[in-house]
Amino acid sequence: PAENKQSGSQASSQRETLQNLRKEKSRNAARSRRGKENFEFFELAKMLPLPGAITSQLDKASVIRLTISYLHMRTFASQGDPPWSPLLEGDSNCSKVRRSSHSLATDMFEQHLGAHLLQSLDGFVFVVSQEGRFLYISETVSIYLGLSQVELTGSSVFDYIHPADHVEMAERLGIRPHLRAEAGCHTAPESASSSASTSSLAGTPEPAPSSPHSPADEPPDRGFFIRMKSTLTKRGLHVKSSGYKVIHVTGRIRCRPALVPGSTRSMRRPMGLVALAHTLPPSTLNEVRMESHMFVFRVNMDLQVTYCENR
Repeated sequence: PAENKQSGSQASSQRETLQNLRKEKSRNAARSRRGKENFEFFELAKMLPLPGAITSQLDKASVIRLTISYLHMRTFASQGDPPWSPLLEGDSNCSKVRRSSHSLATDMFEQHLGAHLLQSLDGFVFVVSQEGRFLYISETVSIYLGLSQVELTGSSVFDYIHPADHVEMAERLGIRPHLRAEAGCHTAPESASSSASTSSLAGTPEPAPSSPHSPADEPPDRGFFIRMKSTLTKRGLHVKSSGYKVIHVTGRIRCRPALVPGSTRSMRRPMGLVALAHTLPPSTLNEVRMESHMFVFRVNMDLQVTYCENR
């Protein structure tokens, strides 16, 4: 009996040793998989057209979201009419500007020309797909709304505009009524407060009547006003209490040529909206510099003058 007991304890010890070895091997395999996965995400993040200081702080979900948006943006740029990437495609019709003398300052300026243009604009640029997602938005959006470029890229535009403006935005994008629910478009009552959140007012899609003309037959130019979320606060202005800023959007619908099914006739299929957004000044004149050729007057909602300076 003593020998049987000893042999049983040895077998039990061997089983425990094997189990520990298997657990250790499984942990090592899982650690190796995580290491390879993290390395792939790190390499993928480095390929994004963003500064290294930003890509090094991205989580995996953000890397995937930004990568998908970047790929969609490449398709948006190449398939639209006219294409935006003749240099990348090797278009022979695209002529480069040649200078007789090259200077370091001029070369550096042309290398960062896009950033200079964005900084000089009194607003920010964005591209929204036909489904209502930001394919691109300039980093200058942080100046006017306090939101980050990384946060907005790949997100739905309807998550960042006032619920009462969802139908307006959907109509400008050409989203049909039966597809507005999928795009995240919801209606809000007229008396809804400007501080109401999108989630609290998420109801049924607006059953607005569809236009008798297809979106491709409409003029491509767009100009409208919407309210977008803002995290900026300023002393003396109740921006924080409302949480929204009025944005004037001007732009064009980008289309791509496509053949009509069963016919040789071509049509223009909308791909999305390319727009420039201007933030309207706040409803106060405390910070407007008054020049000698300017004067102040006040009107009511009926446009009747209620006050005017003597000059």
